[in-house]
Amino acid sequence: MYRRIFLNLQRWVNFSKIRRSFNYWSGYSQWTKRIQSKYYVSPLLALSGISIKDYGLANEDIKEESEKTQENFVSEDEISGWEVLVEERDLRVYRRRLPGKRELYEYKCAGTYYDISPRNFVDAQCDVAYRREWDTNVVTLDILDSDEDTDTQVVRWVAKFPYPMYPRVYIYVRRKIVDENNGRIVVCSRALDENAYPDDGKYVRVTWYRSSMSIQAHSTFDEDGLDYVLTYYDDPQSNIPSVAYNWIVNRGGPYFLKQVHEAAKKLEQSPRSKKPDLVEVIRINMENNNATETVDNYQPA
Repeated sequence: MYRRIFLNLQRWVNFSKIRRSFNYWSGYSQWTKRIQSKYYVSPLLALSGISIKDYGLANEDIKEESEKTQENFVSEDEISGWEVLVEERDLRVYRRRLPGKRELYEYKCAGTYYDISPRNFVDAQCDVAYRREWDTNVVTLDILDSDEDTDTQVVRWVAKFPYPMYPRVYIYVRRKIVDENNGRIVVCSRALDENAYPDDGKYVRVTWYRSSMSIQAHSTFDEDGLDYVLTYYDDPQSNIPSVAYNWIVNRGGPYFLKQVHEAAKKLEQSPRSKKPDLVEVIRINMENNNATETVDNYQPA
């Protein structure tokens, strides 16, 4: 009986190793949640009083957001309400004033990269451990809660602001959806209400923040070439000089994207992004088969 239990256990362990190897080799197996899939409520986030639907992160909301961000601006007649800030070959930046008394703007950056893959472009931004390494604007960056089924995280980000301003803390819910059929990845972030996720009060809390990015692959998620559209706004909770505000805008938009591009390029050469070779997966399989044969041939003393 003990021999049978040990044999079954060994086979289960071997199968788990092979399955993990194939999952890793296949790349996006853990976060390919298609836009067409059924809306799913995250139980983990629900326990925290957070509804992704309330924050505009349900599948139908993200699909609509993706369609809006994919708008191609060609002339000023087609960008009603938007002001052109930058117009280069592979980068266009716009802004429009948001309704209200304060002079706050929403920004849109649209561009193309030919030398990085969509996978590395997204991972450079969403892998918090890696982002801590390259993003000089980060004081701290942590995942407070996460749900793998919906690929949703609650993120706490303390960002540097120009002296003499104190750092700002952003606590937001972020959701990522991969549409394999159309070769598109959508990442949306929304600031959380202070009641949903209170903080220690050490830093100034930014409670009005929204970001949406849509990435379109030129071919596959692992091959170089992508188009992106990033739309974002936030309220830094301070009456700051225009010079300082422009610094913040540059950090949040074009300058940040340049940093992401450089980080994605480095990621391509990093072991983080290297996938196990199919030969290696087969080798593991063969070794596991040999281990099983050893168990089968086991003779008790």
